[in-house]
Amino acid sequence: MKTSIFLTIALWLIISNQWAFAADTPDYVMTVTVTAYSPSVDETDSTPYTTASNKRVRDGICALSQDIEKQFDLQWGDMIYLEGIGTCEFQDRMSKRMRKTVDLFIWWKRAAKRFGAIKGVRMGFKRRSE
Repeated sequence: MKTSIFLTIALWLIISNQWAFAADTPDYVMTVTVTAYSPSVDETDSTPYTTASNKRVRDGICALSQDIEKQFDLQWGDMIYLEGIGTCEFQDRMSKRMRKTVDLFIWWKRAAKRFGAIKGVRMGFKRRSE
């Protein structure tokens, strides 16, 4: 079951053209828990199709817990690398209660729930090009 979830995420990352950074892969900076969310009011706020950065949801984006965002002074559009999973673009923000977590956007609620939580994933980032 977990294998099919990983294959779904890998396909999602390839299709969204977010699979790899340019030649300069970032250093890993911390270990995080990776989860997934879908655009539903019970998982987000009252505007599930709009991110915290005021963009429309789309494949290849992720939400970060606010402690990660503040610790590394991350900005909207910065690329997040998750070892063994791939990359996503930081465009959404998680609830203040969440700590050391990256939440991948997935269109289908069932797939997001099945993804569960993967602990101990090494995370790095690359600043958005201005």
